[in-house]
This record gives sequence, C-alpha cells and structure tokens, in this order.
Amino acid sequence: MSAGRRLLAIYNPTSGGGHFRRDVPLIVESLATLGFAVDETPTERAGHATELAARAVADGVDVICAIGGDGTVNEVVNGMAGSEAALAVIPTGTVNVLALELGIPLDPPDACRLAALGHVIEVDLGLAGDRYFALMAGAGVDAAVVSSLNPTFKKALREAAFAIQGLAKYLTGDSPLIRVETEEECIDGYFVVLGNAANYGGNFGVTPLADMRDGLLDVCVLTDKSFFEFAGYWLAALLSAPMQHSKVRYFRTKGARLSVAPGETGEVLVQTDGEPAGRLPIDCRIVPGALRVIVP
Repeated sequence: MSAGRRLLAIYNPTSGGGHFRRDVPLIVESLATLGFAVDETPTERAGHATELAARAVADGVDVICAIGGDGTVNEVVNGMAGSEAALAVIPTGTVNVLALELGIPLDPPDACRLAALGHVIEVDLGLAGDRYFALMAGAGVDAAVVSSLNPTFKKALREAAFAIQGLAKYLTGDSPLIRVETEEECIDGYFVVLGNAANYGGNFGVTPLADMRDGLLDVCVLTDKSFFEFAGYWLAALLSAPMQHSKVRYFRTKGARLSVAPGETGEVLVQTDGEPAGRLPIDCRIVPGALRVIVP
C-alpha cells in the first residue's frame, strides 16, 4: 500500500512531555522501511503544524503523518481538511483521544505499520468558527481549563489533571449562561459540548452516541450549575451516560450558534479538541467527509 507514496511526518518535540522525542528518528526510519518516501519536520510554534500540512497538500504529498498528541493532530487536520491527502496518526501525546476513537494502536511501531497497511476512510469534521475539530468543541468550564492548564501538571496527572483543574475552575469561576441555537431548538446551559466523536477524553464519554460518519454533531448541554448537578454530570460522563442526567439536554444537529445568553455578562471561552479556540459567540457546523484518515 505504501510503496512509492510520499509522506510528510510532522512531529511535536514536546508532545507527551517530550518523552517520545528520542524515538522520532526510529519512527521515521520505520516509515521509510515500510516503503514511504519520507520527509520530516518538527513544529516550532503554535499553529506551525497547520502551515506545514497545508504546504504538503499544495505540494501533492500523499500521506501526512502527525506524530504527537491530539493538539498536534488538530493542527495538522486544520491544514489538510477537504484535501485528497490521507492522515496517519502516530500517537505520542498525553491522552491520544482520536487514536482511541479510530482504533489506531497507541504503540508507535504498530501505528507505523498501520500507516502502511491500513485502509483509508472518510470521516466528518466539525467546524467552530474557522477552526476544524475532529473530536469536539466545548464552551464553558472545559475551555477555561484548557486555557489555564499547566503543562507540567498535565504531564504528571494526565486525564486526572483536567478533572482537578475543572473542579477548581468551577469553585472559583463565574459561569455566564450559554445560549445554544439550532434549527431544532433553543436552549440555555452552563456547559456545552458539541461532539463529533464518542470519546471526549480518557474515560469520559460526554457525547457517547456520536459517530464520526453520520453527518451530525451530538450536543450535550448541562442546564444547572449547582455543585451537586455539576458533580453528577461528570460522574454520568465517566459512565458514558450523561443523557440520563436530569439536568442534561442531549440531541443531534447539523449546526449550532453558541453565544452568551441575553442579560448575562462575562466571557465564555471555547476549546476544540482540547486546544483554545477563542470565545463566544461562535457558529459551529458539521462538514461531512472532510477528512481522509488511515484506520485498521
């Protein structure tokens, strides 16, 4: 499958705390041994992977390989969405949610073999403003956590870092009401996730019924901000059953506008795939079949 195909390997030297940096030459060598004509380049700053991926698409590269975590993958996706290039993922990040979602091996040698021997499918992407996301967009406490999470803390505690920081943000922050407007309905809540994938992060299933190939976004809205309901929401998410929570509205849509509800004051941040993505208001929609990706 890989013989003669051009592959650009884009890697984040600090992904997973830099633990895999020394393995990059071995990964690149493995990809070349599997028959790819490989070029490699590290990212140097935020947004650089998007630029590199867009340049590779313009240059006619067949496969763009993201070596890193979900943040690196998100940047690469934003540079290649809608193109004929195929995405290969070598997961070396903290959680690697997209790899878990698509069944991509977490062991780099196995992921390299998949890049050569797997098959290509088309999956949907979400679009929040002008930024694509493969997994989810969130507005409220999770976006506030993403914008403030200490990288060392994240490396040490992995998924638990998000939960601990989220509780701290909840206890100390002021959360304006968020309005979610779709063709189907208009609803206000304090925390909103628009999921393109079932996996949210680690063991959490905020939109467990989401499917990356159904042409829809799954919307999960928490309508109460009491501590009891907030804690119950995350417990339900841990069990991948948030739709059973009494203060949750769960539905599907092709697009939604998120804004601070009338009469409310304050800033509400947005995250996409675990990376900061601005603030409300923002328009989100699904883009069917926008990404070609190599899977088992």
